[in-house]
Amino acid sequence: MYTKNGVLKKVKSIVLIWVLFFYGQFIYGQFNKPDGIIVDFSGANEFDPVFSFDGEKFAFISNKTGKDKIYICYFLNNQWSEPQEIEAINQFNGGQGNIRYPSFNYDARILYFSADFNKDSSDIDIFYSKFKKGSWTEPVSVGYPINTLAYDGQPSISSDDKNLYFTRNNPDAEEKNFDCKTIYVSKKNIAKQSWLLPKKLPIPINVGCEQTPKIGIDNKTLYYSSLRDGGKGGFDIYKTKLIAKNVWIPAESIDTLNTQFNDFSPTVSYNSDFAYYAITENTRREVSSKIHTKKIPSQYLADKTLLISGILLDRTTQEPLQVDIKVNDPYSSRTVYSFSSDAQTGAYAFYLPHGNKYQIDYQKNGYSHCFHSIDAQNIKENKELTKDVKLFPSIKLLLNVFDDEIYESIDAMIEIRDQDSLLIETPIEKVKNGRYRLELPIGNNYKISISANYFEYYNFDFDLDKIILFDEFEKDVELKAKKLDFEINVSDEATQAGIPVELVITNLDNNEVLRTSAAPDSEGKYKIKLRAGNRYNVSISPKGYSFYNTTVDLKKKKAPKKLEVKLKQLKEDTKLTLNDITFETNSADLNESSYLELDRVVKLMIDNPDIKIEISAHTDDVGSSKYNLRLSDRRAKSVIIYMLDSDIDTNRLIAKGYGESTPIVPNDSDENKAKNRRVELKILEVEKS
Repeated sequence: MYTKNGVLKKVKSIVLIWVLFFYGQFIYGQFNKPDGIIVDFSGANEFDPVFSFDGEKFAFISNKTGKDKIYICYFLNNQWSEPQEIEAINQFNGGQGNIRYPSFNYDARILYFSADFNKDSSDIDIFYSKFKKGSWTEPVSVGYPINTLAYDGQPSISSDDKNLYFTRNNPDAEEKNFDCKTIYVSKKNIAKQSWLLPKKLPIPINVGCEQTPKIGIDNKTLYYSSLRDGGKGGFDIYKTKLIAKNVWIPAESIDTLNTQFNDFSPTVSYNSDFAYYAITENTRREVSSKIHTKKIPSQYLADKTLLISGILLDRTTQEPLQVDIKVNDPYSSRTVYSFSSDAQTGAYAFYLPHGNKYQIDYQKNGYSHCFHSIDAQNIKENKELTKDVKLFPSIKLLLNVFDDEIYESIDAMIEIRDQDSLLIETPIEKVKNGRYRLELPIGNNYKISISANYFEYYNFDFDLDKIILFDEFEKDVELKAKKLDFEINVSDEATQAGIPVELVITNLDNNEVLRTSAAPDSEGKYKIKLRAGNRYNVSISPKGYSFYNTTVDLKKKKAPKKLEVKLKQLKEDTKLTLNDITFETNSADLNESSYLELDRVVKLMIDNPDIKIEISAHTDDVGSSKYNLRLSDRRAKSVIIYMLDSDIDTNRLIAKGYGESTPIVPNDSDENKAKNRRVELKILEVEKS
C-alpha cells in the first residue's frame, strides 16, 4: 500500500526514466546507422569498427554469442557482404577468448587485435592474423616488448607499417570509476623487422584517461577517445596531429561526433568523410553499444595521400610474385617505407603522404629491379595511381669475341661458373662467327671464361647479384693472341759478320705487316714476338746483298723459334736461286704465284741500281735436250719481260736458257727433278760509283 508521498515519489521516478529515454532517443536520432553495412545484431552490442585503409574491408566486434568476437564484411560487386565470423581467430584456443579492437595493416593482409587468449598467464595481449590463400591464419602474439604480463590492447597500425599504437592501463588515473588507459607507440626496426621498446605519447595526448587510438592514413593524424575537462560527458573523441618528431598539436574535440555517452574507436576509410564509431552507454544494469556514422568536418580529416597499387608478375611465366617494395627518399636514397605484394595474387597497395618526392624500388631475390619516381608534392585530393610491374628472372648476354689487334671475329669456347665455382649448363647460341648469345638467371655472380686456339684466356666477372634493370647486355671480348719469342740472326755468308737490315714480316693469316730495324751495333740479331698458330713470311732485302724470303709456320707442334739468315754480297758471279718461280706445264707463261718473288727481284734491282744481272732458266731431263733448251730460254725471257714491265732498264738484264745442262742434283727422283727446274739470278757486273 502506497502512501501519498510514496505514490508521488514513484511517479517522479517514472517521469524521469521516460525523459531520459526520449532524450537518449533524441541524441541517437542525430546519428545514422552505417549505410549498407550490416553491423546491428538484434539483442547484441557492436563496437570497435575499423575500415581497411582502402575501404574494401570492414571489421567490428559483437557479443551476440556471449563472447566478444570479430566479424568482417567485404565490399564486393559494389555492395557490402553480410558479416562473417573470422573463425581462425574466434575459435582459437577453443573459442573461449574475447576479441577486441581490430586494426588492418596497409594492404589489409594483416589484422591486429587484442584478446585474452593468455589470460591464465597475462592480461590482454595484442595478436595478429595474416590473410593467406583466401583465409585468415591462427593468431600470433606480437610478443615482447609490446606484450607484457599486464594489459596491452587497442592496437592501431600505421599505414606505413612502421608504428604500432596501443594502450596500457593507467593505475595512476584520477578517474577511478572509468577504465583509464595510456597511449603508447612502438616503432618498427625495419632492418630486423622487429618492434622497439614502446614509448608513451606525450601531452597533449595522454592527460590521464585515454582509450582507442586510431592513426590516420597519413600516419600523422591521430584519433582517440579521452575523458577530460570540457567534454560532453564520458569519453569523447579527439584529434591531434604529428607536426615534428615527437611533437603533437593540442588535441581538438570533434564535437560533431561526441555525445553525452562514451564515444569510441573512430575510423575513416580512404576517400570518405564519414566517421564510423561506437557510442556506448553504461548503466548500472548493462552496457549498450552500437556503431554509428556521421560526416566529419574536413578540418578533422587526415592529410591527403597517394594510393599506389598494382599487380606484380613474373614477366616470363605471368605468375604472381611476392616482391619487396622499398620507398626511398630520392635525395638521400634512404628507405623511408617498406611494403610487399601478396604471394598468391601479386597484388599490392600502399599509401604515401603528400608533400614529398619518392622513388619506389620493386625488388625480389633472383629477379630484376624496377624503379618508379613519384611526385606527391602538390596533391590536393586523395589520388590513386596504378603501377603494374613485371619483373624478369634472367637476362640475355651477347658476347662479341674478336682479336684485340686486328679486330677480326674469333670462334671461341665459353665456360660459365657461379660464385661457388660450380659449372653452369646453359644453352649458348652462336649468332654468327665470333658472336654468341646466352641466358643467365639473375641472382648470381658469374665467372665467364672465353678461350680460343692460340689466344690467351679471357676471364671476367658478370655480377647479376645486384640491381638489374635491363634484360639484355652486350660485351665486347678482346682476346690477346699468344706470342712466341722469335729470333732472327742475319749475317754475311762469307764473313759471318752480322748485318743490320730491315725485316719485313708478313702474317699470312691476317695480312698484318711488321717492319723492324736493328741498331747499327746489333750485329744483325733481332728478337721479336710473333703470334702462335700463324704463318709468317720473312722478307729481307738489304742494299748490297741478296734478298731473303722464307715462310715460318708457327702452327706446327715443333715450330722453329730461331731463324739463321745468310746473305750473299752482291758482287760479280754471285748466284741467287729464285724461289717459287713457276710456269704453266710445257709453257713459258708465268703462274701468278711467281709474281711475289719477281717483285722482290724488281726491288733488288731498284735498291741496287749499279748491278747488271743474268736471269737463267733450267729444266730437268724429261724430254729432249733441244726442247728443254728452247723452253728454258723462253722462260728466262718471260722473267725479263716481267721486269721490263716494271721499268727495269733492258741494258741491265740478260736472259739465258740452259736447259738440262746444269743440274744441281741428280735427276733420279721427282723431288730432285723439282729442284733442277729453277730460275737463277747471277750478278754479271757491279758498276763502281
